[in-house]
Amino acid sequence: GKRAKPPTIPELINRQKMAVANAFLKPILPFIKLGFFFAVEGTTKHQHNEALSYNKLHALQGEYPNIEMDYSKALVSKGSLQPAINPAVSLLPNGIEFTWEVAADMEWGIKNDRTMLLAYFPNQQQAIYIFSGAQRKEGRDFLELPPNLLDQPMHAYISFMADDKMSVSDSVWVEL
Repeated sequence: GKRAKPPTIPELINRQKMAVANAFLKPILPFIKLGFFFAVEGTTKHQHNEALSYNKLHALQGEYPNIEMDYSKALVSKGSLQPAINPAVSLLPNGIEFTWEVAADMEWGIKNDRTMLLAYFPNQQQAIYIFSGAQRKEGRDFLELPPNLLDQPMHAYISFMADDKMSVSDSVWVEL
């Protein structure tokens, strides 16, 4: 219904936080659906709501009316697998290469985990991602990008999905 009273300052703050977090999540909804699937499994929660709740609480910065995303604190997947160790990203002529540390004593059960890679372009509110990339034991993977996005500001995230597709890791933001 319509309200007769103007919104309070706390309501305006909450509205802006919701708008900023939702603007980030909207272009990555399929990624969120998979990335937060296991975080809500067995509950009545929905993946998008869980991602929104986490990012609204942990990945926003600034004071109203200047609230914005802190992309380095955002999560695009949440789970129990070991996250990438010391990930890095390099810009190449046709995309970005992700690398991560592969421990010599890596547990056998996680060697075949597959990468989930995401590049988010805030100016375009667009994302490019893959769900099943290289195996964890390879230590590198590549995400091809369209030529029109290569020179745009971007934020990169890496996470892993178990080979049996029954669990994921928390995502890690990787500085370009």
